[in-house]
Amino acid sequence: MQSCTKVAVDFVSPENIKECLRLTEEFRQLPMNHRAREDKLEIKKMIIYAIDKAIIDLQELMESQR
Repeated sequence: MQSCTKVAVDFVSPENIKECLRLTEEFRQLPMNHRAREDKLEIKKMIIYAIDKAIIDLQELMESQR
């Protein structure tokens, strides 16, 4: 057995957020034991991180303009 590393970069364009949310809701409606039921997109988590980053950037911008 050999070691391996998986690297993934997730990106969802703002235009596709609504569709990703719809897909996430569809995944939730699958039976509990269905292998595709897992929230692979994690779109809600991406939205929270994006909002957090936007707030930090705005705070830094406002401080630099003082």
